[in-house]
Amino acid sequence: MKQIPNLLSALRIALFLPLFLVDAMTVPFWMLYVIAGTTDMLDGFLARRWGVESKFGAGLDSLADFVLVLVVGYKLFPWLKLPATLWMMVGLIALVKIVNVISSYVVKQKTEFLHTKSNKLTGFLLFIGMMTIGQSYFIPVAWVIACFALFAAFHEGYLIVANRIYIK
Repeated sequence: MKQIPNLLSALRIALFLPLFLVDAMTVPFWMLYVIAGTTDMLDGFLARRWGVESKFGAGLDSLADFVLVLVVGYKLFPWLKLPATLWMMVGLIALVKIVNVISSYVVKQKTEFLHTKSNKLTGFLLFIGMMTIGQSYFIPVAWVIACFALFAAFHEGYLIVANRIYIK
């Protein structure tokens, strides 16, 4: 039972290939996407609830998130019709996240991806928001998510620099 959260993260990694092979914006794609997103929400929740949190599990979860973002981003990129200002915001978020990785290495001598509540909320909003691609309200939704993501990135950076590693 204590391995179930890690198995859910591993399942998310394994969904890489089916997600890569199906056409974007189709029912099979969205079904796989929802399954992957559900594993993302469940793995950490179950690990905390059952008291089986581990650095390995947190790292596996981060790897699974990274793989999911890569494949979904690759598949949905052609569908993203974002204004230049929103792309600049995405670039700023990426820059802050890169600075956070470098800062965590300087402060802790290792790279860490913090599972803060603000990062979790951003991930959930991103998960839901991706399903609005192609809708008339997608751009306003994308702006809201980008603002949350920027706040979460700065919050994470503050915690790293203040040497307050926050996992809950």
